[in-house]
Amino acid sequence: MRASVLLVGLFALAVAGAGLAVAHGNHATANPQVSANGTIVVEEAFLSTDGYLVLRADDSGEPGRIVGARPLDRGRHRGVTVRADGAFWANTSGDVTLWAVLHTDAAAGDDFDPAADSMLSWFGGPAGQRFPVARGERPVSVVTRGAGALENGTLPVVAATLPESGALVVHTAENGTLGRPLGSRALSAGRHTNVRVPVNTTGLDERAVVAVTVHVDDGDGRFESGNDSIVRVAGEPVASRYERPPDGRDPIRVNTPTPADSGGDSKTVGRTPTTDAPVGTAADGAGPGIRGVALAAVVIAAWLACRKGV
Repeated sequence: MRASVLLVGLFALAVAGAGLAVAHGNHATANPQVSANGTIVVEEAFLSTDGYLVLRADDSGEPGRIVGARPLDRGRHRGVTVRADGAFWANTSGDVTLWAVLHTDAAAGDDFDPAADSMLSWFGGPAGQRFPVARGERPVSVVTRGAGALENGTLPVVAATLPESGALVVHTAENGTLGRPLGSRALSAGRHTNVRVPVNTTGLDERAVVAVTVHVDDGDGRFESGNDSIVRVAGEPVASRYERPPDGRDPIRVNTPTPADSGGDSKTVGRTPTTDAPVGTAADGAGPGIRGVALAAVVIAAWLACRKGV
């Protein structure tokens, strides 16, 4: 009995230690966006070891042919970019559906080889996400920090690109649906980094998920919910979700690497070193979590053996 209680306690500690790895396994997420030159913004990519971020065309709901790639170091990255191949982008018009997926680096430092560097999986599916991209004259995208507290009543946006004068607007978000606006920040056309959007949290649950959207101004210079339209791609808003954990912190290391050009039409991409600048870090996402998973596995095995009387 004592052994069982001890194992249960160890199991709880192991799961707590493994939390980072479980929550941040190999995955990539990308949102609807507009691209002018084939540069695609991937909201988040997390790799437990060095690998590749790969763009693939959609093939009946599954990742299809490779249309772009770049190397990524281990860790969590926000707002990383990858360039679509020139030939593919030249033949793209209107809306196109792409996949941003992660691949292994089988040779540990060699050039990207689709035959050897296989696609990673995440809970039985591709370690990535399908999303729509529109080809337009001016790019449109937004990337938040993904999770954390509202600092001094404002939500931090890592980067946003507006096609013309407009605003970043924070909305309530529930079950994939945008709700009422909670605050806005007027911005000029172009790319902006480290923007803070004021948020009115009156009547808002402290754990409520929100989303930041891109709106274009109707010409009066101020945000009006009914008049300043949301930028959409294939009917979906250009938006970035923001979750607020109970403790208000997101304790995963964030890397913002220098973008590496995928080299035009070539599908062979060299692993050139990237410059990673951690932002708001508290722990390396691939460190203690992996050890926690290993500990959890050992404890579970011991617990099962105890139950079977082995």
